[in-house]
Amino acid sequence: MEVALFLLTYGYDETDLRAQRRDDHVAHLKQLHADGTLVAAGPYEDGTGGAILLNAADQAAAEALVAADPYTQLDVTKDRYLRPWKVTVGGV
Repeated sequence: MEVALFLLTYGYDETDLRAQRRDDHVAHLKQLHADGTLVAAGPYEDGTGGAILLNAADQAAAEALVAADPYTQLDVTKDRYLRPWKVTVGGV
């Protein structure tokens, strides 16, 4: 199965759920990494949002990975933008 890279960028909603569900969110990301579907993830240094780089077969598969995240399910994130990402230089 050929996979493609997808970049998710997002901001945070002002909600107490972010702190309350952070451990669940991180556990989800760690499982995706262990499964080989997450390349890298983390917040922006200024704390306004973050980015996640995913391996997925297609857009629908990438969307399903994002939908399974506790932060997505509870609307902790906003302005989510998921799109295919092409590496020009370097490798992952």
